[in-house]
Amino acid sequence: MLSAEAARAALAPAAALGAWLYARPRHVLVGLLVAHWLAVLAFALAVRHNGVVYYQGGDQIGYTTTAWLVAHGELPPTFVGYGWVLPLVPVAWLARADYVSFMPWIFALNVVVLAPVALACVYGIAARIGGRVLALWAAALWVAAPLLSIPFFRDDYHERFVDQFLPQALGLSGLADYPSMVCLLVAAYLTIRVLEGADWT
Repeated sequence: MLSAEAARAALAPAAALGAWLYARPRHVLVGLLVAHWLAVLAFALAVRHNGVVYYQGGDQIGYTTTAWLVAHGELPPTFVGYGWVLPLVPVAWLARADYVSFMPWIFALNVVVLAPVALACVYGIAARIGGRVLALWAAALWVAAPLLSIPFFRDDYHERFVDQFLPQALGLSGLADYPSMVCLLVAAYLTIRVLEGADWT
């Protein structure tokens, strides 16, 4: 049986690493972001897909077609709104009229641009609620939970979760779901930040 001093000596490197990481949350967030990108890449290669097409709910064709028409001078009626269409207009200047040619650009927007925003918001929300330790745990869970949850689903739902839900939850979709989630996280972070201040604005 180890003595208390021997246990402390054995845990000293881990404690020093924890203290170093605690003092440098940006390093941890960058590491988590890289881990997220690698996990999304591994998932994208492993899950069922056809080229750059993963499971889509169906509205992606309406978004990309409307964006392409707006980019080329048309203002068509829309059933789903212009909220996600307008950010896709610059993509429509680069892509062809089919939604498949939009997908690499949308993946880059979701995974490279919006994923860091979502991670920063999760960290910021948790930091303002419970401090830096909670924030680091929340950010780590944000990255790990979607993929770690895969084995916990029943066999009859496993395929639906992996092939239909997770591609959209990780931004591998042309739907507005992922950008909408990031917008909600930004709004939640800004709301919490405002509530902490004494300024009426």
